[in-house]
Amino acid sequence: MKKKSYVTVMIITAAVFIFTLIIRTIPAFQTVELKTIDWRFQWRGAQELKDSPIVLVTIDDQSFESLPDRWPWPRYYYANVVQNLTKAGAAAIGLDVMLDIPDKHGAVSDRQLADAIRESGRVVLTGKLEERISVGQIKSLQFPVKPLPVLLEADGSWGVTAIQADPDGIFRRYFVVQKYGDGYLPSFGLQILKKYLNLPPDTQPIVSDQGIEFGNVNIPVGHDGILMVDFAGPASTFPSYSFDTVIDDDRFDLGDYDLNYFNTTLLPEGVFKDKIVLIGSTVTELHDNFPTPFFEFKDRDNQYRKVEMPGVEIHANAVWTVLNHHYYRYIPFYLFLVLLFLLILFVYFLSARIHTIWSLVAAFVLIFALGFLEFYLFSHQRIVMEIVSPVIAIFLSFVSSNLHQYMLTKKEKKMIIGAFERFVPQKVVKELLDHPEKLKLGGEERFLTVIFVDLANFTAVSEKLKPAELVQLINYFLTEMTEVILKNDGIIDKYEGDAIMAEFGAPVHYEDHAVKACYAALEMQERLYKMDLSNYKMALDHLSCRIGINSGEMIVGNMGSRDVFDYTVMGDAVNLASRLETANKTFGTKIMLSGETFQLVKGAVIARPIDLIRVKGRQKPVRVFELIARRNEPLDEKLKSMLPAFVMGIKYYHQREWEKAEESFQYCLNLFPEDKPTRIYLERLARYKVNPPGEDWDGVFTMTTK
Repeated sequence: MKKKSYVTVMIITAAVFIFTLIIRTIPAFQTVELKTIDWRFQWRGAQELKDSPIVLVTIDDQSFESLPDRWPWPRYYYANVVQNLTKAGAAAIGLDVMLDIPDKHGAVSDRQLADAIRESGRVVLTGKLEERISVGQIKSLQFPVKPLPVLLEADGSWGVTAIQADPDGIFRRYFVVQKYGDGYLPSFGLQILKKYLNLPPDTQPIVSDQGIEFGNVNIPVGHDGILMVDFAGPASTFPSYSFDTVIDDDRFDLGDYDLNYFNTTLLPEGVFKDKIVLIGSTVTELHDNFPTPFFEFKDRDNQYRKVEMPGVEIHANAVWTVLNHHYYRYIPFYLFLVLLFLLILFVYFLSARIHTIWSLVAAFVLIFALGFLEFYLFSHQRIVMEIVSPVIAIFLSFVSSNLHQYMLTKKEKKMIIGAFERFVPQKVVKELLDHPEKLKLGGEERFLTVIFVDLANFTAVSEKLKPAELVQLINYFLTEMTEVILKNDGIIDKYEGDAIMAEFGAPVHYEDHAVKACYAALEMQERLYKMDLSNYKMALDHLSCRIGINSGEMIVGNMGSRDVFDYTVMGDAVNLASRLETANKTFGTKIMLSGETFQLVKGAVIARPIDLIRVKGRQKPVRVFELIARRNEPLDEKLKSMLPAFVMGIKYYHQREWEKAEESFQYCLNLFPEDKPTRIYLERLARYKVNPPGEDWDGVFTMTTK
């Protein structure tokens, strides 16, 4: 393969990457991706449930035929079944039937069921959340539909039933909890687990970024509370018994169907002992059956069948998933993006280095290997990775590589030199020339340190000088400051009048970028005092500048048009550094750094906390510090005494101990009468002693200027 321009490579791979992500959002491709989940389930096959901890009692066609009453059945039917299951030693009994309205057969029947629930102590009832349009409002409101009060008084255990259909209409997910108001309602399955695991009755789900904590059960799902279910197999995978066989004891007369089956067979065989027993419908007419990943499957006769799964068995699969910790894990999205981009690059370079026919064969082999790997990870590690978008990326990268074969090495080096030789240290330029892959066209997210430098009182200075003198002075100032920045391995981002923006840690990364930025700031202040201003003595005595420093994630790269661009950084972290430079004016400081930077440099420099501020245009407060000196520099004895007292004053201030804070700051003021931060705090304390802030006071000072 001819040597390619890395610019061309990055443009093509970035275009393929972006186009792949666009295609990924098309509903048709999303449907195919979801279908691959079903293929993976079917490839894995049904699980063998030996001695399953979950048993189903099904309201089926057989029960509809044999039981004397028509649907809906009297509640005492369920009372008899609950009593029999309790007698059989069931550990938990879930009744997946909505019992939110009184029994049409009379209140006595409801009380019989309530008595059975109370005596059992193992029953969980079901409820749901409904969306209802409130009167006078446009938006819908959630409304909980609970079991009858008489049943809840017997045992308050109930859970909401909700399963999540994917866009293709297949049900693969389960609501472990549902958001309601300011909290969460546990699901029917979660309440079943509470009974089965003997968790305290007052156990409630705690939802966090790490998942759902429910007693000693931890379920790794997001804030939406949705779990991807590890389906054990198609419908009827779990052992099940007809409702009429469980109710058929010596107390209940089934007429021609009466066999006392529960007493003669089920009870002696102990089929329910220590089990989770879920009672629910499998009858099609009751509309509680749903398509799942095993909706289409091969039966034992190798024939394709389409069978929907009863809702009660979906509950069983969800509970089985949690009991066995069979949680599917999606790789983090950022990692998926990285792998996708690397895959595109790999295919691009592979296709460029070998013959087209062989590269086509390699692409197909790679697709097959990738598919096999993802099916294997799904089945054996329960790791879920996308299949469709990587296949699209491989195809597009193959096509792009064979359409674009350019030789741009010299042009690329010229571009690097032109973009950086005036703004970066020579050793950085050399590093980029030796390793041009370190310069990526377009933006990428990096953790860097950025500084803003600005002359103080520039307006007043400009009024005292002639235009030619002013230009000469600014160039002198910018030259001196630029030398310091380059000396400390920073790069000049841009000049704006008398201001400088520079970043440290790019384009070549180094770990101590924050320390070097701080050292550069201190050296700039030193250099400023040593500047020869003899040509301007008639107009000014000295110059001063303000510096803001912040570290954080920011977008860095070549920004602009195809032909004209700048290497720059942007993002919230950059804006904050600019705001900190301005904040120096408010606090009378010269170098202000953020708490993020301070954490990186606190072992190398001496700094004092200044305040907790909220800068304009940014809601999140930031803790700021004044940079004073390098750690190994000797300090004035008065400053050594003042710094710990100032820190204690800040501490007492935030603890609302006004008297102690005032004492500490007064001590500082006696040592340094002109220290503006000390004066600011004493002024605040004078106000707060008279009018203390409210209970919601968080100690944050909001800046009103940029």
